[in-house]
Amino acid sequence: MRALRRALAVVVCVGLLVAGWRFAALHPQPVRVHYLLGETEQSLWVALVGAFVAGAAFVAGLAALQLARLSMLARRYRKAAGRLEAEVHELRNLPLAPAAPGEGDAVDDAPVAAAPLRGG
Repeated sequence: MRALRRALAVVVCVGLLVAGWRFAALHPQPVRVHYLLGETEQSLWVALVGAFVAGAAFVAGLAALQLARLSMLARRYRKAAGRLEAEVHELRNLPLAPAAPGEGDAVDDAPVAAAPLRGG
């Protein structure tokens, strides 16, 4: 299956190259391209390839910005999840109910009788 995919990819790439070469051979006329900084005259296929490359660079820049934004958001979520896991771990270590009176070192809430005063 992998070999079939590779063969199909090679056939598609070769087909695109042949179609592009044929287009360049059939359309050699120069075109005038106006852009922000001026203008230039190039053959049609060079202008089309340049436009494609400029568009691909623009889309790649937008994709890189979106990827950076999403990675920062994922980092924020990972930190929040870590803080919440630490809090859950701390809460697991707390006792569920207060200790009953008379058990271990718990303080007895019964009133204590006052000791008699000496002297006077």
